[in-house]
Amino acid sequence: MNYLIFSDESGYWKEGDYYIRAWIKITPEQYENLRKEIIFLKHETGVKELKWGRYIKKPNNFKSIFSIDFKVFITISIPRHFQDRSENKYNIIKTLMSLRNDQFTGEDKFIEIIRNKIVGSAKHTLFLNYFEKQHIENSKKALVNNIDPSEYKYIIDTPQSIDKDWVDLAKECEIINIDIEKKSEIVPGIELADVVAGCVHEYLRGNSEADKTYKNYVKNKMLDMNSKEYPNPNLIFYQDFSPEEKKCLDIFR
Repeated sequence: MNYLIFSDESGYWKEGDYYIRAWIKITPEQYENLRKEIIFLKHETGVKELKWGRYIKKPNNFKSIFSIDFKVFITISIPRHFQDRSENKYNIIKTLMSLRNDQFTGEDKFIEIIRNKIVGSAKHTLFLNYFEKQHIENSKKALVNNIDPSEYKYIIDTPQSIDKDWVDLAKECEIINIDIEKKSEIVPGIELADVVAGCVHEYLRGNSEADKTYKNYVKNKMLDMNSKEYPNPNLIFYQDFSPEEKKCLDIFR
């Protein structure tokens, strides 16, 4: 195994300003250094799990994690874009929402509840198979495109979907080695991904501490930011982004 790819999210897939995935590419040797560093920092600070919310309170206590050699790739989608597509492009949602009450079974008071659950489930499935798949696929192309699939592993914090569905989707992208981790507090790579994802999200929101962290520590870890084929940060369904939204993302350069 030559590379480990860790990922965590910031934001919610169907609402809010951004849905962000941070992808951390690191060698097993450097990962061992990261593991030791985070164990030491937890002992020194009394923190049980390193997350962006804890990092930002005392950034100077944790900045040494960026002394480790690793690369960062960021994928970004906007929940509003998905909602727009649901309303205007994904006909199945229109069909489900237009079902008449007499096409359901059960008492009237339950029909709206059932309809909302069916539509919600369909939307989540569409997000997973269109938007989340692009997050996964673009990360693979940028980070390990021509590397033999047996030479790297993806380690993912519990996603906003059924674990098996996420794994099946990654396998469609020809990623064969995948672990879903439910205890992120014992996986330093996911803890690091949480810090980076949170930093990027808050940087976009104008948080001053995130601004400092990104510019001083994260930016020089970003994978090839001049790539025309796989730009970093990577905008999912770039054509959906308005000129104003694209301009907001110029802050990363």
